[in-house]
Amino acid sequence: MAHLHASPEIDGHRIRELRQQSGLSVTALARRIGITPQYLSQIERGHRPTVSPHTFTQIRAAMGVGDDETLRINLADAA
Repeated sequence: MAHLHASPEIDGHRIRELRQQSGLSVTALARRIGITPQYLSQIERGHRPTVSPHTFTQIRAAMGVGDDETLRINLADAA
């Protein structure tokens, strides 16, 4: 179980996939989340593999994802 104070590891490729399926641009999604498009781009490219719990929650809400695990890096896939 993840701790609320820990920085969640996030699957940037999955974020990009969901964003594109939703027809959102990087800029549009970043505005919904409350971050810069540059920061979102870094997340999607894997240059920011962890985010603050607040940002993680904002991404989940903006993408309409109810399950934390949908956006987390799957360690079995990463190996």
